[in-house]
Amino acid sequence: MTPPNAFPSFELTKEEFEILLHPQLGSDVRVKDFETRPLTQPGENYGSTILAAELNIQHGNKESTLHLVVKLVPPSEFLRETFDIEVTFNKEVNAYRLVSPEYETLQREKRVPCNKFLDVFPKFYGARTNKIGDENERADDTAVLLLENLKLSGYHTGDRLEGLDLQHMELGVAQLARFHAISIALKIQKPEVFRETVLKACERFVLDGISNDDVVENIIVSTLDDIKSVPECSPYLKRIEMALVEDMKVKKLPSPPLPEEPFATFIHNDFWVNNMMFRYEDVGDSGRRGRPISMKFVDFQTTLYASPVHDVIFFMYSSAADGVIDQHYDHLIRIYHQELMDCLRDLECNTEPFSWENFQTELNTYGPKEFVHILCMIKFISADKNKVPDLSQCDLDVIVRNNYGGELYEKRVKFLIQDFIKKGWF
Repeated sequence: MTPPNAFPSFELTKEEFEILLHPQLGSDVRVKDFETRPLTQPGENYGSTILAAELNIQHGNKESTLHLVVKLVPPSEFLRETFDIEVTFNKEVNAYRLVSPEYETLQREKRVPCNKFLDVFPKFYGARTNKIGDENERADDTAVLLLENLKLSGYHTGDRLEGLDLQHMELGVAQLARFHAISIALKIQKPEVFRETVLKACERFVLDGISNDDVVENIIVSTLDDIKSVPECSPYLKRIEMALVEDMKVKKLPSPPLPEEPFATFIHNDFWVNNMMFRYEDVGDSGRRGRPISMKFVDFQTTLYASPVHDVIFFMYSSAADGVIDQHYDHLIRIYHQELMDCLRDLECNTEPFSWENFQTELNTYGPKEFVHILCMIKFISADKNKVPDLSQCDLDVIVRNNYGGELYEKRVKFLIQDFIKKGWF
């Protein structure tokens, strides 16, 4: 049975599931029955409602159980408008429907070895973005996305409060580099395909309220109020305020500034610990996890065509456990660049424009621009799991004004500011 209030304004039936599954599994698939349950806890995701679904299906003469993740629009009108769901839901569907197949095709064409083959997209089972079934129109309240349930394949999400250790971060930057490199190669070698696939998943979206001066002022004031709880940050309040104001000005522009070439690529734009899952080395009957050996990326709602540095820096400062960036920043940046170059060579691209020296310039140009993004997210990443409200209760006051701070928040904000100052980025 469907849990109360799980769906925004419609009921997903057996017949609906069949229609969604037919393009991927064939028209002879029949859904005998199904059950759903909430998959995420409050604070883990604001941009969608996420359910786990178990479908008992008949495919020809064979019966089986299909384990899916069902993504729906958020349960409240406020969240649907805030996250520009009409655009962002379509973007995510396009990432799976259009971009993922091209990533696989290009790697196979270039005979990328199995041990280097990037496989970070969960399996796509079907989608509908609106009630009329037109994927070129805006998403509405009936939008649905079906993906494989990665937990059944042995993948696990990290703990946002603990952060990721060095092994997880090394794997993360390496896979992120290859993710970016494939997009760059598509842009260079198949420009028309790139336009019709990657750029369709990079449509401009606008977070609701950014054009409203009162809301912007609310965000700035509440962020500064949070930071005032960190005494060491007091000398920098004016600079932080200026950074917030400047960031909001850029977000209000009708068109974002064009990224500089040659590094511009398909970026995830929300690449933090909750939006990735890891599978681990088998260590027998010990009951503990071995080292992480593969990973998947999830939640492609805010993808953009931009500098890869946005993803790299946001990932490092939002997701690493205490001490990892302080001690291993240079090491992780080197891994990222080495993997980027290696993948570009595998895909038969000229790597000269992507030299270490050029990458350093890119890093110092776009790294500082992630400051506000990281600063605002730390509030939610550090939030006490017992104090985060249910999605259906979220409104502007809850999102902006609620104090999710505490010792962990203070520690992370202090490190962010001090480390950006040390790098000459703030």
